[in-house]
Amino acid sequence: MTAWQYARLSITQDIRTGDIQTIWWPGQGLGENFTGSGQSVLELLNRVGADGWELAGQEERQELSERTGYWDPSQTVTTYTFKNPMPT
Repeated sequence: MTAWQYARLSITQDIRTGDIQTIWWPGQGLGENFTGSGQSVLELLNRVGADGWELAGQEERQELSERTGYWDPSQTVTTYTFKNPMPT
């Protein structure tokens, strides 16, 4: 029986400008922040895949930030969930 480990790649993007504000990958349980790395989302997804992670799901939602009004979402958060077989 295969046991899986799961991790998420979360990307926060400004709705108005399209600028990526935060890229977070939990990595080895410690977390890595790729904000300002210059890597595109596609490059990050390919990097995760090359490390043996398989895409298991994707979710996108809009959120308000502290800098905007009460009704207008200002950012999109996209979360990619990956799975990888745990070493036995």
